[in-house]
Amino acid sequence: MESGGRAGLQQAAGGGGEGGGWVLVEARLHGGAPWGFTLQGGLEHGEPLIISKVEEGGKADSLEQPLRVGDEIVIINDIELTGYRQEAVALIKGSYKTLHLTVRRYTLAPFSQHEGLQALQISSTKIRHACFLWR
Repeated sequence: MESGGRAGLQQAAGGGGEGGGWVLVEARLHGGAPWGFTLQGGLEHGEPLIISKVEEGGKADSLEQPLRVGDEIVIINDIELTGYRQEAVALIKGSYKTLHLTVRRYTLAPFSQHEGLQALQISSTKIRHACFLWR
């Protein structure tokens, strides 16, 4: 683990239903910039503020629970974001030695072994059918 970074899953979760939900993941990065991730989106673009890239081997990747592409940033250094990219960039640049992030990570609903087997059977049938048509 690089520079004493850590991350943990918080109990807060939402969404749910058959399509999955989300969990909040808290991450503390230490050692100063560069932090090892790139942001994309924001309310000014009509999109959520998400992590679009995580540098392999960087601070964000070296956590016990690494940040992931697609994580939505909701809190920076204990400040709840309004969703604007420039606000997030200013807070991140203002972080000297430690950056504390809370991100919303979307999850898929777990499925049973039976459902997984059915999905594999359907997929393999479609592949065989596609190969037959291609010949």
